[in-house]
Amino acid sequence: MRKHALFTATAIGIVMSGSAFADTTVSSGTTTPLSTSTAGDTTVTSDGTITLTSGTAITVDSNNKLDFEGKISMSGSDSNSTGILITDVPNRTAGLTLTGAITVTDNYTASDTTGDGIVDAPWAEGTARYGLHSIGASPFKGDIDITNTASFDVEGNQSYGIRFENLVDGAFTYAAPMTLIGDQSTGIALDKGVTGNVYLSGSVNVLGADSSAITLKGPIGGSLIIDGTYTGTGYASTTLLAQTALEALTPSLNLLQSGPLVSIEGNVANGILFSSAITDTVDGNTDEDGNGLVDTTQTTAALTQYGSAPALSLGSSSGDITIGGLTFASTAISPPAVNYGLLIRGSVSAYGVYSGVDTTAIRIGGTGYGVNIANGFGISGTVHASGYGANSTALSLLSGTTTPRLDVTGTVTASTSTATTSTTTNNVTTYSTAGDGTTATALSIASGASLPTVTVGQGAGLYATTTGSTANATAIVDNSNTLTTITNAGKISATITATDNNGDGTTEAITGTATAIDAHTNTVGLTLTQTDPAPNDDTIAAPYIYGNILLGSGEDHISSSGGYIYGNIDFGAGTGSFSLTDKATFLGKLTSAGDIAMNVDSGSSAGLLAGSSAKLSSLHVGGDASLALTLSVDAPTSPILTNSGTAVFDDGAKLYLTLDKLLNTPTAFTVMTGSSISLGTLSGATLEGYIPYLYHADLVLNNNNTVLYANFRVKTQAEAGYSDNQYAAMSPVLAVVAQDSGAQSALLSQTTKTGFDQIYNQYLPDYSGENIITLSLGAAAINRSLSNLTFIPDNNGGQYWLQEYGYSTNRQYGETAGFKSTAFSFAGGREHQVYGNQMVGTYLSLTGSSPRDTFSVGDDIMSSSDLTIGAYWRIKTGGLKAWTHAGAGYTEFDSTRTLVATTVSHTAKAKWNGYSVSAGAGTSYDVRFGKLGITPQALIDYYQLNENSHSETGGGDYFDLDIAKRSGHLLSSTALVNVSYNGAFLKPEIWAGYKQNISADLPETIANFVGGDSFTLNGGHIQGGGPVAGFRISTENPYSYFALEAQYEQMPSYTNTSVSLRTRFQF
Repeated sequence: MRKHALFTATAIGIVMSGSAFADTTVSSGTTTPLSTSTAGDTTVTSDGTITLTSGTAITVDSNNKLDFEGKISMSGSDSNSTGILITDVPNRTAGLTLTGAITVTDNYTASDTTGDGIVDAPWAEGTARYGLHSIGASPFKGDIDITNTASFDVEGNQSYGIRFENLVDGAFTYAAPMTLIGDQSTGIALDKGVTGNVYLSGSVNVLGADSSAITLKGPIGGSLIIDGTYTGTGYASTTLLAQTALEALTPSLNLLQSGPLVSIEGNVANGILFSSAITDTVDGNTDEDGNGLVDTTQTTAALTQYGSAPALSLGSSSGDITIGGLTFASTAISPPAVNYGLLIRGSVSAYGVYSGVDTTAIRIGGTGYGVNIANGFGISGTVHASGYGANSTALSLLSGTTTPRLDVTGTVTASTSTATTSTTTNNVTTYSTAGDGTTATALSIASGASLPTVTVGQGAGLYATTTGSTANATAIVDNSNTLTTITNAGKISATITATDNNGDGTTEAITGTATAIDAHTNTVGLTLTQTDPAPNDDTIAAPYIYGNILLGSGEDHISSSGGYIYGNIDFGAGTGSFSLTDKATFLGKLTSAGDIAMNVDSGSSAGLLAGSSAKLSSLHVGGDASLALTLSVDAPTSPILTNSGTAVFDDGAKLYLTLDKLLNTPTAFTVMTGSSISLGTLSGATLEGYIPYLYHADLVLNNNNTVLYANFRVKTQAEAGYSDNQYAAMSPVLAVVAQDSGAQSALLSQTTKTGFDQIYNQYLPDYSGENIITLSLGAAAINRSLSNLTFIPDNNGGQYWLQEYGYSTNRQYGETAGFKSTAFSFAGGREHQVYGNQMVGTYLSLTGSSPRDTFSVGDDIMSSSDLTIGAYWRIKTGGLKAWTHAGAGYTEFDSTRTLVATTVSHTAKAKWNGYSVSAGAGTSYDVRFGKLGITPQALIDYYQLNENSHSETGGGDYFDLDIAKRSGHLLSSTALVNVSYNGAFLKPEIWAGYKQNISADLPETIANFVGGDSFTLNGGHIQGGGPVAGFRISTENPYSYFALEAQYEQMPSYTNTSVSLRTRFQF
């Protein structure tokens, strides 16, 4: 049994003096109602049950005692039925302990009345059913303890689980489970208040329109502690239904809105605590949180509301209310530093579930009267509001709310998402999106409210998240003009996730706004301070602010000692300061109409994005700090920073410059002005590595050192180190990049050759000879297999042979983009003897390769295959062997070319085909010295590949390429010396030699972007030769042959490593 440790009542049951009647005990079933005025002191044991279908089961209407441990069963009862009724008895002093079960329900079960498969309202029939009901003008004097062994089950409209219409002069404790079904109903209602402490635990589950779990209308003379699990809704389903079911819903039957889940409408003298379960850490201390309750009896408060009404409502429509500060006993291990008027250690959640239902987790004020929360409001638990195609607000402070501070050491989260649905008519699908322009707000401070200070602790956070390109997210919005201080050591974040609203598989551009702090109406001035409390501890996340910061016309100050600020900052018309220290980072657009003092120091960095335009009173950039500015190509003479004071760059300070879009002509930009500009070591220093790699730039001061210019021009090919191929495609590539803002950002953000190449080369098709080189090696493997066929069978029946050849080819990045490829070649043949020492045969081979680029950040993948059929001839006479073959093949190709960067993502795909012609010949002579064999060998290989033209799709007009047909050939010769040992079952062999490319014509690649000029890329040069070495282990007899071999080729422009299995057999 849970009992408030501060509650001092010792009465068990309802106790009075002066009984004049005989006692009554019910220890079995009865259908007779009881009244203490006639039954005297009444006991219902755990075996006792009172069963009725109307009226009141037990009426306490005299100075007699009721001890209720049994059951009241009023299932299917009439309207106006009551389990226990306590009437007005003047001057009665009593205490109530309730441990039994009370059921007062209707004879009705909601059903599907519309045939849509969804249960429909009404949820209950009848009215005015009560579990426990106290009436009269006289107070109920004594403590009330409803234990965790009790239970309530009540059904009916305008009904109550527990209702005290009179004042409770004592303490009130509730720890039982309760289910309540019905419209305009309440689980626990204390209408006139409680003079002592109120402890609400247990559970209350409410289903019904305008119904609530807890309604506390009167004043509370002590503290209010809640650690129960309370859930409320008016919905048929609290889970979002499938679209077909949604279309069948009838709002008046399926989407009823309940009332506030927990409503506090009176004064609370000693504060409100939504408590949490306690972990025992000190032996002998039974109250480690100091709230006056035994720790082992406590659970964690969990309020869950489904619908538009708030989960927690604080405020009265009849007068001002005051919430006093909490007090904690000396037993508290870690009491709060502030005796908050309202402290949430549990969870408060609100879910709209269905489209168009705005949600609020906590609503304070807004009733026309004041709500004063003494000492402040603390949240160490979680507060969450979730909307779907609707607004959501986690914490709403409305007009009349007054509290000095909000301290968040837990999480406050608001989320919403747009609701996209589809309709298909005559095979045409149309899409519609609800929730455009809706907003998720973590903390809202309305006009007429007062909240001077907000603090977000380490590890804590205020989050606003939106899934939907057209919705908004705001972490903090202040319309009260009272917010003067925000201190952040955790996270203040507003984010938007883009969605596909038209079913085309592509997310829409984000048009909503993500705002971390909106104080643009503020005139009193706001000081925002962010501090990293553990800057040297990598296991603790640094604080950050994500989203825009909008300030007003007052004197505003922003400082960040460590941590990150990602988002635009608008200082508005006010003056103030902006300071980054201790390795802090800012990235966003900076604007101001009034002068601000800007300081970037001690390892910090400030990145001012395109559109920045700030008035400064001074600028300082420390020696180990950096300032990055984005210059406007369309307004090169407009300075980003207009400074009425000095601008000082200490020695070692870094200045990064970039452009908001591509620039083709040399341009002088006005970077900043000042009364005096000192560049320190930046004066005369090169900007290489600090500007987009595409450009050359230098800094120039005017004669008075009051204006700083940056002169930009495109680098020459020699300056940039572009290959001929890169330079050949430069104009067409830059033409399409100029039309793609995301691609421009990606390219302009690269300050090194490596980074530039990784983005730029993604615009180029495969042109490094990937297909012809890798497929030709598969064709050459046929020549190697023929060289291994040493036996001429004498059965005139011929034989079969098989080859499995796997290889890896690597062409280095240089004059071409290079590639790495893994490939295989399966081949098999059938041959027949002619003229005693000769064989003729046919073969079928399948070669497949998967080249990948070696230079990009994207996932550029190709696959190519060649299915060849051919014929061959070979001869063996003594130690001499010779052979030749020729074949024709069908080729297929597909490619995926990807551009992936933070600001852009394109994927272009293509499929095409072609044909090949291959041939080869070779000769060898085997010389034996006992068991040692030496075999010189010469081979010649030819491969021609013809690829058809093809066009890419999927990447868009600014990335897809049209590629013309291309053809090329490779002719090579190889000379080898093979050394073998023939003295055992297994024959080991090694060889070495030289391979020479005699004629290498890699195809030119001619391509163009959609509607653009064509450009030509050459495949580079692979003439010359290189060493070849390998080994083999084989075994053979007149009927079969098996070999495992490996070989390595080192050519001037590529390498090839291979492993193969070869076999022959005859039947």
